[in-house]
Amino acid sequence: MKLLQIFRKIKNESITVELKTGVSVQGILIEIDKNMNLYLKNVKRTSKREHSVFISEISIRGSSIRYIILPVWLNIETLLLS
Repeated sequence: MKLLQIFRKIKNESITVELKTGVSVQGILIEIDKNMNLYLKNVKRTSKREHSVFISEISIRGSSIRYIILPVWLNIETLLLS
């Protein structure tokens, strides 16, 4: 699966994940599994109703993800071709 391969190539990079609940999570990608479950470290969790919370490590279930914002410098075309 190409998408999984792209995420495995950007391990140890900062990504932002928005959950279906509206919570935004920003952190460094440690691992991703075949179900798109994400494991992040040095996490900043932000909600519209609450203050930001810093967490050392977090796991996010793949089915709860609305979208993922990749690093700006990432050249997706190159990753898809390799």
